[in-house]
Order: sequence, then C-alpha cells, then structure tokens
Amino acid sequence: MNYAVRNGKILDGTKEMKIQQGLCILVENGIITDLIPDANADLHNYKVIDLHGQYILPGLINMHVHLAGNGKPQKKQRDNEKLVKTIMSSSLTRTIAYKMVAGFAKDELFSGVTTIRTVGGLGNFDTRLRDEIESGTKLGPRILAANQGISVPGGHMAGSVAVAASTIPDALKQLEKAKQEKVDLIKLMITGGVLFC
Repeated sequence: MNYAVRNGKILDGTKEMKIQQGLCILVENGIITDLIPDANADLHNYKVIDLHGQYILPGLINMHVHLAGNGKPQKKQRDNEKLVKTIMSSSLTRTIAYKMVAGFAKDELFSGVTTIRTVGGLGNFDTRLRDEIESGTKLGPRILAANQGISVPGGHMAGSVAVAASTIPDALKQLEKAKQEKVDLIKLMITGGVLFC
C-alpha cells in the first residue's frame, strides 16, 4: 500500500529540528520515498492521510528495553528472582505475563518508538513477540531480541531476566539455547549493574 501523508507539521530529525509545513510525505511499501510540495501533488496512486495540522516525526529507537517491566521506577526494592520464578511457574501466569509484555511493546509503539532492542527478558517472550509483530498478529515496534541475558551468580539481573551461569559450560549452554530461539543479540550482565558510590 502506498500512502501520502499531508497537512502535517513535519519534524524531520535534522539537528535544527525546524518544523516544515506545506509538504507531503510519500510512502511506498513502508518506506518514505519522497517529500514533495503539498499544493500540486498528484496523489491518485496513494491512500491519503490528512494529519489536520498534527505533528509527525521519524520513529524513535529505544536501545535498552526490558519488556518484563513498564519502565517506571520501583518505590521499594523487591526480590525480582522470586517474582520471575512465580510468574514463569504455571501456564496461566506465563500467559498473563506474556500479555503484559506485549502490552508494554504496544505502549512503546504508541509513544513513537518504532524500533526497540531488548536486553534481557522472560524466557523466549522477546523473540516470540518479535515474530508475532513481524507476521502481523500483534501490534508493536520492530524488535531486536535478546530473550534472557547471561549473568553470573549474584550478578546484575541474575535469576530474573538473565540466567546465572556459574561456569563456562553453563554460559555455553545458554548461548546454544539462545541460538535455538533465534535471538538477534546476546546480552551479558556480569557486573553488579547500577553501582552507587
């Protein structure tokens, strides 16, 4: 489908980020192909989207996402390892958690984020959701998926969104699992995470 997006205030992502008006954005097969003057545009081969003076900008990219969380700060410390064990312990709680993860991804998209990179998640939820979004059965941004990260005992996120690998063979076993899950990247979390001095 070809689209013509017109009558909008365009923020084009340049350094100055000056608002451009009076232009029409032509999109063919999901790719912006041209930016033309709106006044005399021949749009008979396009589905026209009138923004009615609303703003439009390039999709944002979030390079550090844990879809198991909503991004809000925690008011008090909790035992994430225990919480994840509970969540992943039954098909009912896994189904609820997956629905929540899919909802957080949809929130990202509706916030203007069109691509995310996950860096530690629950089980294989990230790749599963990535594939469902690509097939059109779920709504969300493009996902570069890591699934569970690899940590060390006592390391950052160990036991929650990362597997605690005690030995090199443990780490290699997790790498093999990640390969079978067709992840896009491997996240290593071997430090203490955020350190306070």
